[in-house]
Amino acid sequence: MLEFLFWIVFIFIVIGYVFRLFLRYGLPWLLTRFMKNQQQKYSDSFNPNNFTDQTSGKGNINTPTGDKKKSNNDKDDFGEYVEFEDVE
Repeated sequence: MLEFLFWIVFIFIVIGYVFRLFLRYGLPWLLTRFMKNQQQKYSDSFNPNNFTDQTSGKGNINTPTGDKKKSNNDKDDFGEYVEFEDVE
């Protein structure tokens, strides 16, 4: 019985020591590795050499041309005007 209790205490001490070592050495190593990966992804996203050629002619761009007059439909799309009054 005493030997079983000794092994349980010994295992808890070893697990605690391993956990402390991980927090001291393993966690900072993982965080620096993660930060380097994120920095690399961020810098790659703004690298002008990685952008695709957008002048390939794929897709259509529609620009409104014609009358500059506003129709009633344009006013309806904006929303309804509501006038509020102060209540005393």
